[in-house]
Formats: sequence, C-alpha cells, structure tokens
Amino acid sequence: MKTKTLILLLLCILLGSCAKEPALSEKPLFELGGERWERTELDKLIFNEFTKPYNIEIKYKWNPYEVNHNRTLVPPVENQIYPVLTALKEVWMKPYEKAGGSEFLRRFPLTKFVLVGSPEFESDGSEIIGRAEGGTKIVLYNVNDFLIDNIGSLEDMFRTIHHEYAHILHQNIHYPEEWRGISTEHYTPTWYNTNSETANSQGLVTPYAKASEAEDFVETIAYLLIEGQGSYNWVAEYYEEVTHIFRLKESLIVKYFKDAFNIDFRELQREVQDAIWRLAYN
Repeated sequence: MKTKTLILLLLCILLGSCAKEPALSEKPLFELGGERWERTELDKLIFNEFTKPYNIEIKYKWNPYEVNHNRTLVPPVENQIYPVLTALKEVWMKPYEKAGGSEFLRRFPLTKFVLVGSPEFESDGSEIIGRAEGGTKIVLYNVNDFLIDNIGSLEDMFRTIHHEYAHILHQNIHYPEEWRGISTEHYTPTWYNTNSETANSQGLVTPYAKASEAEDFVETIAYLLIEGQGSYNWVAEYYEEVTHIFRLKESLIVKYFKDAFNIDFRELQREVQDAIWRLAYN
C-alpha cells in the first residue's frame, strides 16, 4: 500500500510539473510594491502639460506626509483638479512666460504643488490657504471651494499663489535693500489683531503685510497683480499721509522685477488681470 501511494504521489508531481502554465497577463499589476493606482486621463494631462515640460509635480492624491499632521485636513475632490490646473496655467504660468520669456519658469522653478481640499487654521484662528516650503514647493489649500468662473474665488487662490511665488523669487534674488526700514516700525507677530483700515493707514496693503519685511514685500506684489493698479491707486491716494510710502514700495517692486529678472512689471500686471477677468466673465 505504501508503494502504491508513493508511486501515485510521484505521478502527481511529474504531471503537475509538465502542465502548461497560463500566459502572464500583460496588464500592469498594482498594489505589489509599485504603483498604487492606474494612470488616469488627469494624470496624463499633468504629466504632459506640467511635469514633462516644466518638471512641476502636481500631487492631488492624498499624502498625509506632505501636509501638517497636527491639523485635520481633507483631500481635494478629483473633479476640482482640472479647473484648478486650467486657472494655474492662465493666471500664473502664462503671464510670467509672456512677460519673462518662455524659459522663465524653468530658470526660476516651482517644482511641486500639493493640493488640499480644506483650509488650514492656525492656533490664533487665522486661515492659511497657501504655504511655500523649501523655495520650490507650494501647498495650496481649500481647493474644494474653488470656482473658476468666480472672480472672488480666483482672486483668493491666485493672491496666494503669486504671494508664495514672489517668496521663491526673492529667495533666488533678494529684494532691494531700500525696502529695509520703510515700514519696520509696524511689523508685528500679532498682525492678525490689525484690521485692513489700520494697516492701510500705516502704508501696508493688508494686515498680513505687517508680519515681516519679506511678507510686506510679497503681499505688495500680490496685491498689485491680483487687485490691480486701480485698487492700489485708490488705497494709496485715500490715505494721504502715507501716499509716499505706497508709491515708494510700488516703484521699488517695478525696479526689482526689471533689474533682477528683466521683466516689465506693468506687462505682467496686465497679463494677470486680463486672465482673471477672462476666466471669470468669459
């Protein structure tokens, strides 16, 4: 009996080893240590229009290691990504390429956008809707509430992007030394206790401009680009006692862009304004 059992076992092994194995599937396997999702049309668009030509990484799939783990944040809704990317090209990328040349964004790169669905709030109650990190990365919050055909929504998002990109520019080429001392007496870590009227009366475009010298510089750039020259002129002329401060800051920014990057700031300003109005009212 033992002999017959052994023979049968050997036959089973031999027959099993000779059996024809099924052909391996040519479809990529996921969740096996490599990619965790198949590339969608959106992923292909990001690669072809952002990553390949500019080395810009757009991260919209949730990664908790890219954001503040001490805050409760939510992922972006996927159907919000394409409108954000469309506006990104129109209101940030194209204006800089038109004013600074087709290679400008490659010379002064911003290499990563991390998109987050909700805003982040500081312990003091202030809202963060964008953050620059390491001179090349922007975390962009509140994507789920973005509306591409709403001027307020466009201004909120791109005030943040132009503010943060201006940080990246001055980290490459420092802002003018003449900026130092203009508004130093008004800078404070408790800027959030100041309202807009008080900030304007001190020669600053927003309360957040009171946070530091660098924040004042980039806030003024973002204000001129997003709110536009008409709004800036109104503030500068309304607060007559500090009109000269607003005009000095404006002239230093125009000179900085020309000397540092050979960019006509007025052209850049027009391109940004035109893009916002085209998207909002098309």
